[in-house]
Amino acid sequence: MHTIATARREVCERLRRAGVDAPELTADLLVGFALASDDAPAGDPCGGASKGKDRVFVLSHPGHRLDDDARARLDAFAARRAGGEPLQYITGEREFYGRSFHVTPDVLIPRPETEFLVEAAVGIIRERYGRRLSPARVADVGTGSGCIAVSVLGEAPAAFCHAIDRSPLALRVARRNARRHGVEGRLALVCGDLLEGFSPECFDLILSNPPYVARMDYNSLPVEVRGFEPHLALFGGEDGFEVYRRLVPASHSRLKAGGFLLLELGAGQDAEVARLARSAGFSVESAIEDLQGTPRCLVARKTAW
Repeated sequence: MHTIATARREVCERLRRAGVDAPELTADLLVGFALASDDAPAGDPCGGASKGKDRVFVLSHPGHRLDDDARARLDAFAARRAGGEPLQYITGEREFYGRSFHVTPDVLIPRPETEFLVEAAVGIIRERYGRRLSPARVADVGTGSGCIAVSVLGEAPAAFCHAIDRSPLALRVARRNARRHGVEGRLALVCGDLLEGFSPECFDLILSNPPYVARMDYNSLPVEVRGFEPHLALFGGEDGFEVYRRLVPASHSRLKAGGFLLLELGAGQDAEVARLARSAGFSVESAIEDLQGTPRCLVARKTAW
């Protein structure tokens, strides 16, 4: 009989041999996910398989038996994770800013440092645009999963967002997440390159987590990143600044006077991106640091005249 207890031990040992971080936690999550049943209620209101059992169930039911289908699913999941595939692509889920987002290999996996950008944007919208009769017009450039746009709209009802991405497949994921979190009516999905096609002075805020990894750093990236996440959304040219060089001046012309540009930063990129912003005519308001003191979000403003 194959029980949760025996499955946990086997998967944990397999992951440990493969050098996977946190093998015990990962094994618990994979066992729970493998317990999803095809005929169970959908875990996602937009469709999809059940999310299975949570870790509390896995830890508290060691004698629960896995049927043949669950064992086959678990074996496939464990093989994928042992091969380096990120857990989030296996389960199709990632928590971000208090919400669960659907993710696929067509989009970057949302990361905690991006939450600093969301928090700053929400604060600006609430303080400066919350009492206006018309909603704040926001652009999320390179939306990917839509985690930034959907989170901002979920926290700031006084906003309407254009979510822009070059990848139609990424926009499908963003649409699914917008539906899941009930903000689809305040979100316009746009397939395009940066801000091309938008008229001058049409946005109050422009937000972006652009591709900023330097191509020269490819070999230093973990296999989970370089082998599985979309390179289009990762790499910002040879030095990491290629997209910033295009996006910053384009943002200045598309922002209304007094509007804000918020950009996520890679480690050590704050000085150069701030220089680009000032050269384009922005006033740099702040560089928000993460818990380790690394600047992660540049806040710039188009000076009113």
